[in-house]
Amino acid sequence: MGLPLLEAWPREVHFLVERASGGRSDPGVRKHAVRLDPRDITTRHGVLCTTVVRTVVDLAGTLDLKSAVAVADRALAVDRSGRAPTLATRADLLEQWERMLPFRGSVRARAVIDFASHLSGSPGESGSRVNIALSGFPEPILQHPFVVDGKLVFVDFFWIEEESVGEADGKVKYFDPVMLAGRTAADVVYEEKRREDGVRRQVRGFTRWDFPVAMSQARLRARLLQLGLPIRRPRLRAS
Repeated sequence: MGLPLLEAWPREVHFLVERASGGRSDPGVRKHAVRLDPRDITTRHGVLCTTVVRTVVDLAGTLDLKSAVAVADRALAVDRSGRAPTLATRADLLEQWERMLPFRGSVRARAVIDFASHLSGSPGESGSRVNIALSGFPEPILQHPFVVDGKLVFVDFFWIEEESVGEADGKVKYFDPVMLAGRTAADVVYEEKRREDGVRRQVRGFTRWDFPVAMSQARLRARLLQLGLPIRRPRLRAS
């Protein structure tokens, strides 16, 4: 389905079964007795599975917050490069959520759907957004444009009042052959350095962090406090 998984791959295979049939599980197989609508079922590679929209809502109510938001963000994502398709709209997710009511985890699932963004470009950005909100930092503008050497570039996070930029970068940008697109890692580092210098000339603060920092609320909080960002009321709850 193309949905990211931040946690370790599950050791068990999960099945949805009709409530009338019960939810007794066997070793290596976990069954969930739930209300199942035929519209929620599709086939991939000859295997019956839930649709992307049903899967996102199910995971939004059961995964940890960062993982759930990463899944929902990916479903909504609009890739400017055209490499990754848009899988769902927020209206799709809300319609699915309403149709499934009542269900366990519905409050968490709705919070995730409301918080999800089509502008989040990676799981690292999704995890960063969650930790930014949990820490009570101001909500950043996502994918804000700047002009650097006559070229339009976009930054991951921009706090307009503080004139500060944050970038969440993983190794994939420098090592994935698809992302490199024929360039060397050195080429990408040089281009990124020129891009960063061009943005820095237009703002007061700039910081960059990697995936481990993105996933740690404490470490990202310390990094963003160095930008002088104020702390207000958290916009999300961890549970």
